[in-house]
Parts: sequence; C-alpha cells; structure tokens
Amino acid sequence: MAGAIAVAGLFLPAAEAFASWDDKLTLFAEEKDTHDDNVFRISKDADPATVINSSSKGDTYRTTSLGFNLDAPVSRQRFQAGYTWNDNRYNQFNDLDNQGHDARATWLWQLGNDLSGQLGYSETSAMASFAFTQSRTLDRLKTRQAFFNAAYLVTPRWRLQAGARGLEQTNGDPQRQIYDVNVRYTDVTLSYVTPANTSVGLSARTEDGRFPNPGSTVDNAYGQDSVGIVADWTLSGVSHVNARADRVSRRYAHVPEQNFDGNIARAQYDWKPTGKFSLAAVAQRDIYPYLDIGSSFVLVRGGTLRPTLSLTEKIDVSGVFEYNVRDFLGNPGLASGVPSGRTDRVRSAAVTVSYRPARTLTLLMSAQREARSSNVAFVDYAVNVVSIAARITF
Repeated sequence: MAGAIAVAGLFLPAAEAFASWDDKLTLFAEEKDTHDDNVFRISKDADPATVINSSSKGDTYRTTSLGFNLDAPVSRQRFQAGYTWNDNRYNQFNDLDNQGHDARATWLWQLGNDLSGQLGYSETSAMASFAFTQSRTLDRLKTRQAFFNAAYLVTPRWRLQAGARGLEQTNGDPQRQIYDVNVRYTDVTLSYVTPANTSVGLSARTEDGRFPNPGSTVDNAYGQDSVGIVADWTLSGVSHVNARADRVSRRYAHVPEQNFDGNIARAQYDWKPTGKFSLAAVAQRDIYPYLDIGSSFVLVRGGTLRPTLSLTEKIDVSGVFEYNVRDFLGNPGLASGVPSGRTDRVRSAAVTVSYRPARTLTLLMSAQREARSSNVAFVDYAVNVVSIAARITF
C-alpha cells in the first residue's frame, strides 16, 4: 500500500494545476494485492505439472493503477472521459506480467428540449480470461467500441430512439486470432411514455458479425435480426423494473446448420427500501455478448443478485451472486475445438467491503468464489480469489 501512496504523490503538482476545474477532473492511484488459488482455471482432474508445467496452481500478484475521470458539463452538453493504466506483476508466474489500459470518452449531447443522445468511444487492453483456454499461454485481448444513439420526443407521449454501435475484438495470441471479430449493431425503438415516465414500446435490432482471420476453420460470419417489446416501469418510489423480450433469428452464411430461431428475454428489478440498502435482481435468457469464450454463439440462462449496504458513512458492503447455464450453440464440432452440445454451469459469489477513512482515501477488501461444472471433461474448475487495495483520489 505504501507504493500506492508514493506513486500518488506524483499527481500532486498536476492536481494543483487542474484546481480550476472544480471537481470536474479526478485523478487517482490504486495499489492492489490479489491472491488467486487457481490462476489458469484448471480442472480438479488435470495435473497442473502437465498443463502449466508447475506443481502450484495459485499465485499472488500486485496491480498498480493510475488514471483520471472527467465529467464536464458545458451549457446543455456534457463531456465524460476516463483513462486507467495498470501494471500487473506476478510473484511466481512471471511470464504473465503485463500492462493494460481502459479508455473511454462520451459526449452526452442535447439539441433543444426534444432531441438528445450519446456519441462515444471505448478501448480496453487486458489479459484474456483463462476460463476458456485453461493453459499458460498469455493472450492480450484488445476491445474497441464506438457508438452513437439518439432519442427524439415526437410528441410528449411518443419517443423514438435509434442507435448504431461497432465492436472490434482482437487477440494477441496467434493461436487465438481465429476468434478476432468485428460486429456491427443497429437498433430502433418506438415507445409510449406516461406522465410518470413509465414507457412501453416496440424494438428492432440487427447484428452483423465477421471473423477476419478464420484460418483453416469454418467461417462463422453471421447476421442476426430481432424484434421485441421493451418496458421501463417505476413501480413505486423504491422499486423499478426494466425488461425486454425478443424473437431472434440468426443466420450463418457458411454454416447453415448453426442457424438459430428462438426467444430471448432480460429483466432487471431494482429495489431501494432505505437510503442505506439496495438490491438489483436480474433474470435472463440471452446471447452471450462477447466472443472470447471460443464459440460464435452461446445462449445464457440464469440470474444475478447485487445487494449493497451502507453500514456507516464510511463503510459499505456489496455483493454479487450469480448462477447461469451456458449452452454452446455455435461451432458444433466444426471449428475451434468446442465440442457439440457443450453445456456449462457457472456459480459465483463475491463480497466487497470498502472503508473511507478520509475523503480522498478508500480501502477495499474483496473475496470471490467461482465454480464451473460441465458435461465436457476437464472443463470444470473452482477458484477462490481474495484482494486488498488502497485507492487515493485528488
């Protein structure tokens, strides 16, 4: 933790120089120590000496993060931006040492009283999860997204929304570059809005996915269309529901046997009975949003609970409890080595305690338990992760 405080001192001259921004700009430094008892997510039935050339599956690593957040209103416009640089150093598995970043910029624009929207860009560079590869090979995953959306009040009761988004995801490991993907999304929604700001409407979405490096495997390029109902309802002063249900049609240009027609749905219930406690509950039957798990199409069914509790003005406790079933519907034995009919069940529980001894200093401690079972041999794993961190803001 002393390292975080020392590094944070480097920000002091910059903080003074930006004093005129009056809390619009926040600089921060964080030091975190993490112990992971199964870094590579190895099955209990696998020999770690054979899989990762080590008798130990666990390691402790340190993460140093530096960055800033900007939130600047200008007249009726608002500009938001953030950047985080991180450096990760492992005690035992030094070949995993890496640096990454997370950048974002958004313009929340407003024209008159009836037209508004967002224009933005985000980019992340980080080590890909070992949950799929379960090997010692480091894969640097870079994800870039650009988006634009707009909402127009055609009348005081009817709102028209439209948007477009592009996603590019690339893998640093040459063996995994067959999973590089470019996806383009569009959506349009027409909703009826009540005086209480409850809304219900019809929505149409498209998705077009391309894999620029299919190699010798089957090209999983696809197009997807969906039509559905969306609703946003404030039940009371302490509860709120957001939900949508869609009929989806996905078509593969080169592998028609992977075509899919079905229903998806997602609902979130937010409950805040007091100023100190809140609970978010999510139930879903949806399509996994990213392609870093080795399949062009994964259907996820499950739920998540996210409670938060403010014990005092300085101490907060939060948790995330999740269970989902993942059906791998893409690549049915045709590519990528993902077996046909694979189904995984993932259970995860995480708790975080934060303590703010001073306005600019936050201490955090977290613990997580995650386990995966599967109908495919050697894909299961269990892992326990604990961490402590100190974060200083200016």
